[in-house]
Amino acid sequence: MKELRPPGPKGHLLTGNWREFYKDQLGFLTEVAREFGDVVRLRFLNVRVYLLSNPKYIEWVFNSRNFRKPMSLRLPMQRRIFGNGLLSSQGEAWSRARRLTQPAFHKDRLATYGDTMVACAHKMLAGWQADQVRDIYEEMRGLTLEIAAKCLFDFDLSCDGTSVRDACKTIVSTSASQGGPLWILDNLLPTPNNLRFRKAINQLDQIIYDLIARHRTENVASDDLISLLSSAKDENGIPISSQQLRDELATLFFASYEAAALGLAWTCYLLALYPNIQETLVAELREIMDARADPKAAHLPALVYTRTVVKEAMRLYPPNRSVGREALNGCQIGNYRVPAGTQLLMSQWVVHRDARYFDNPEEFKPDRWTTEFARELPRYAYFPFGGGPRVCIGQDFAMMEIMLVVATVFRRFKLSLVEGQVVEPRPDILLRPRNGIKVRLTNREHCSAKPNRD
Repeated sequence: MKELRPPGPKGHLLTGNWREFYKDQLGFLTEVAREFGDVVRLRFLNVRVYLLSNPKYIEWVFNSRNFRKPMSLRLPMQRRIFGNGLLSSQGEAWSRARRLTQPAFHKDRLATYGDTMVACAHKMLAGWQADQVRDIYEEMRGLTLEIAAKCLFDFDLSCDGTSVRDACKTIVSTSASQGGPLWILDNLLPTPNNLRFRKAINQLDQIIYDLIARHRTENVASDDLISLLSSAKDENGIPISSQQLRDELATLFFASYEAAALGLAWTCYLLALYPNIQETLVAELREIMDARADPKAAHLPALVYTRTVVKEAMRLYPPNRSVGREALNGCQIGNYRVPAGTQLLMSQWVVHRDARYFDNPEEFKPDRWTTEFARELPRYAYFPFGGGPRVCIGQDFAMMEIMLVVATVFRRFKLSLVEGQVVEPRPDILLRPRNGIKVRLTNREHCSAKPNRD
């Protein structure tokens, strides 16, 4: 019996679907999923890619041992960032890394990070004034970088953070090209992008290794991640090596700060776009918290509407537009054969906007997230943090950070979109706003809008 191949767009003889994909990644993936179904065959140059849009198929892939992280994470520039850390490692190396880092994200320890997050947010707001225009994406990038440095490294960027900021900015901007057509040259040759990237990585490595040495020689005791991992030992009583510690810290650092910044930026954008929803959120904040009290981790369970706002924002604008896996052995998905080596693409952007699971999927509707709706929703119709055993280890950290920062910001200021700008997502690995997001600030005590969820 002939094995069935999934349907898909024809593409070019040499490049396959490369050009159409990079011309409009989000539109292309959405279009082919709607036209060809839950399993779509694509080709980028000589790489076979299957796009999966059925939550049952996605769940199976996430939980099967027949799949590993995609080939993109084995590219030289990606390997240079993450090394053999939690994001890129496989098998026993990954299991060991997960065991070592898991205690840092235990719910009891997470609560200790909350005050740091709010303090950093207050420091940012100290520079804000009424009637100012701010790029909320750049503001949140700076904020989440400071939060990550303090919570992970016990490093205060306000003291000597210029080198860290510059290195991170270069690394993020150059690694973003890995989602574009020049990625082959940047990974194989000493292009200007490649040289800038190497210099920035070396700078950041020096900072991380200096912090590791200080924590180990001075026996620094703190609640930050570097202190926890510096003293961690495996099941044989062997401490984690400096190289492995560097890889884990760099992985968690980059995975946390940029994704959290995007989660915050898109949430602020939608709240500015829908002022009635913004006022409903503020009404909840005022009801739950004393006017003079800072938001705390203990407040989060009561902030039900705030959580639905964040969940809905990450449905429409997930920081990761897709998750990838690679088939180790041939297998069957639905009615189709998947050859070994096939790259599987599971797009949050596509599935989160599927009308089969979300009524009026293009609308920002936090009220859709009722207990009943969440219970009946297929498990992987919503997966902003991935899924399976390799689900993002920092998902609770990220949710807490976004909710606490949102609560801190919107109790002080009303955000309104600056007219005339075009806000659109640019999917270069992460889902960044192409030209930033400009908002105008108004002191909250001067606002008199009444909450309305309509």
